[in-house]
Amino acid sequence: MLTDKLLTLAFGLLLLLMIACGDGPASDQTKATTPPVVKEMSRSAAFLDYAASTTMLQAELAQVAAERAESEQIKALSAEMQGFYRQALKQLQQVAKAEGLHNSLPDSLGSADRATIAEFRKLSGTAFDERYREFVQASQQAQLDHYSEMLLKAEEEQIRSWVNEMQLQLRARLQLAAQYDSAR
Repeated sequence: MLTDKLLTLAFGLLLLLMIACGDGPASDQTKATTPPVVKEMSRSAAFLDYAASTTMLQAELAQVAAERAESEQIKALSAEMQGFYRQALKQLQQVAKAEGLHNSLPDSLGSADRATIAEFRKLSGTAFDERYREFVQASQQAQLDHYSEMLLKAEEEQIRSWVNEMQLQLRARLQLAAQYDSAR
């Protein structure tokens, strides 16, 4: 019985010593409940990813429109959009490289964007023309809104400059699309 009391005391002291040294069960529990550190994508990197994705989608859709459009206005609009978005993507790649964020850019369309392309490929004639025109107007307005928001937050001068230029160009393209719409 005395032996049991001595063993219990010895184990108790050993446990207290382990806790004091930080190797006890309490420290293991603390380690287990500490959330892992997750590295967040910087705001600029996330924006560049968005800008590249939407620019690639617009360029690809313009290519599809060049192939499938029925009206000459939509064919002309798609040719304008294709050249504009291909150039914008090249400039964006240069900006990303200059800012050290070139690894933030996607190199291909995401699954949702590929599904959008597939949806457009199923359309033809006036249904295609109408859907493409509507998509261009809605997506460019969404881009303008997103770019305006980014302009307030961006710290990198080259990104701000690219966004300013894109806003000017997108507004001009929206006016062009509206002219094609009124010519119908």
